[in-house]
Amino acid sequence: MNSERERIVEMFGDTYMGRSLAELSSLYDQVDEENSSFCSEYGIHCTDGCGECCEHFMPDITPLEARLIAAYILLIAKDISLVDKVQQTGLGHCPLYDRENPYHCQVYSVRPLVCRLFGQCASRAKDGSKVFLRCRFKGGKAMPGRLLFTPESPVRTMDDYGIKLQALDSGSGERVQDLDAAVSSSLSEVSMVASYLGLKRISSDDDDDSTPTPSPQAS
Repeated sequence: MNSERERIVEMFGDTYMGRSLAELSSLYDQVDEENSSFCSEYGIHCTDGCGECCEHFMPDITPLEARLIAAYILLIAKDISLVDKVQQTGLGHCPLYDRENPYHCQVYSVRPLVCRLFGQCASRAKDGSKVFLRCRFKGGKAMPGRLLFTPESPVRTMDDYGIKLQALDSGSGERVQDLDAAVSSSLSEVSMVASYLGLKRISSDDDDDSTPTPSPQAS
C-alpha cells in the first residue's frame, strides 16, 4: 500500500470510513500492480511531462474516491489552497492539475481510478473483445497504436476495474460526480470524522487546530 494512503487508513482505524478507505486503497494497489505489468509487457507509457489529459477533462469519481482525496487534502497535504481549488466552479478541467509538478497532480498518491488508467488500459468493445487504443494526446505518441485481445484474454479492462470500484460504493445511494463537486461535498464529512477522532487537520491557523475546516461552497 502506498505510504500516504496507508497513513490515512491508519488514522481512521476501525471506523466505517477507515474500513471503506482501506478497501479502496487495496483496490488501487491491485490496479497499479496489474496495470504496471500490462504496460510493461506491451510497451505502453506516456511521454515524459505530457499531462494533457489533466488539462482537458474533469474526472468523474465515486463518493468513496472523493473522501480519500478530501482526507489527503485535510490530513496529509494540509494545504488550504487545495480546498480553494476544488471549490472553484466552471473550470472545465481538473482543479488539482499542476503543470509544474512532475506528475502534474497535487494528490498523486490518492488520484482516482480513471486517472490511474486513462490512456494506459484496455477497454471492452461491443463484441466482447478487448482493445487498447493509443491516447489521442501528444503524450501517447510512443505507445502502440492499437492492440486487440480476445474476450478470454486475462487482460483487464477499464470496465472490469470500474465494476470493482462501484461495488465499494454499492448501497450508498450516492452518485458519481465531477471531481470538484464530489471532493467539495466530502470535505465537511471527512473533517467531522477527523475531529471526532481527534486528528490534527488543516486549519486557517497552524497553531490553533480548533479552527474548523472551511465549509464547502455550493457548486
